[in-house]
Amino acid sequence: MSLAGREILLGVSGGIAAYKAAALASLLVQGGAGVTAVMTQNARRFVGAATFAALTGRPVATRSFDAAAHPLGAHIELAKRADLLIVAPASADFLAKAAQGAADDLLTTLVLCAECPILAAPAMNAAMWEKSAVQRNVAQLAADGVRIVPPGTGWLSCRQQGTGRMAEPHEIAAAIESVLNGRPTRPKA
Repeated sequence: MSLAGREILLGVSGGIAAYKAAALASLLVQGGAGVTAVMTQNARRFVGAATFAALTGRPVATRSFDAAAHPLGAHIELAKRADLLIVAPASADFLAKAAQGAADDLLTTLVLCAECPILAAPAMNAAMWEKSAVQRNVAQLAADGVRIVPPGTGWLSCRQQGTGRMAEPHEIAAAIESVLNGRPTRPKA
């Protein structure tokens, strides 16, 4: 994988699959990308920000308002330099907010501000994944141009088998590389 010189925002929403996002961060960095993790409050209940800081070598963005680090606003400054935004895991809550255009935390605000390609890798319980509301939200995001890396089928953390398991980190990394392949790097302001 060659992602040299690419700036990737890794959005991590709340869910047990957040542990796989750490492996994804490592893969992206090993591929040469600059990675900034953006974690929701619920994501930090599953995996600590220190994990992502260590893997990326960068501070983790968690707050919409941080005048010292981002005088123009984190959502503006981070979005401006990004070549791609990937949300993995994309929880049912995140999908609903993003599909409706909500902007109540840094990650959802970034989705609205980003001018780069956006990918989402959903992860949730199989019963949640099958709900009409979730499928409507996924369809709306796809119609809005968000590329969906579909969940797999297998063992879920709820000790059941079904669809809803976040795609494996190497599958998500391949999707990222495919989207960025042939796209010039964005000029940085």
